[in-house]
Amino acid sequence: MSSKAEEEFKPHPNMVQLYRIYLGLAVLPLVVAGLLVTWGVSVVEPSLAYIPAAVFFVPVVVAVCFVLYWSSRYFESIAYRLTQDEVVVDRGVWWKVRSTVPYSRVMAVETLQGPISRRLGIATLDVYTAGYTGVSGGSGGPRARRAEASFIHIPNFVDLRERVLSIVRGRPLFGAAGSEIGAEMLSELRRMRELLEKTKPG
Repeated sequence: MSSKAEEEFKPHPNMVQLYRIYLGLAVLPLVVAGLLVTWGVSVVEPSLAYIPAAVFFVPVVVAVCFVLYWSSRYFESIAYRLTQDEVVVDRGVWWKVRSTVPYSRVMAVETLQGPISRRLGIATLDVYTAGYTGVSGGSGGPRARRAEASFIHIPNFVDLRERVLSIVRGRPLFGAAGSEIGAEMLSELRRMRELLEKTKPG
């Protein structure tokens, strides 16, 4: 990765190929089942063979066309940015979503890579912050909850993880605001201690 103050990049084009592989794996059993049912009906009553053919194949064709269209549009909608202070993820075909995570709040960065993604040379990098429970809730750790920001289907996931972590290690937790709060608390504790010492008997 370069050393620019702000970097913008996208997922790898293999993301679209990955989604189409998933689509093929999901559709194949339906096609096989549709062919078997259609063949069975055609043996018993050939004039009714069009019914199971329509029931199985029309929805499959519609779903395949939709996913082929959507996967390309979704890929184009995604943009990742590393600014001086935060990571930013933009995505969404119809509903636009922007996830922004300041480096000062990052507590964990994890990579996720399935067997097909591994063959395609891509992985997802998830960014978590302190105390965030996401939609799953609870305290089961990052794997049990949703990430605040995800760099999905990127090829340089190891380099990006190290880059984000190197920036995070160089910053105080919760940033300057957190440092100011900590200083105020310390000052207040000192005042309380002075008051207690003054009120001690003898």
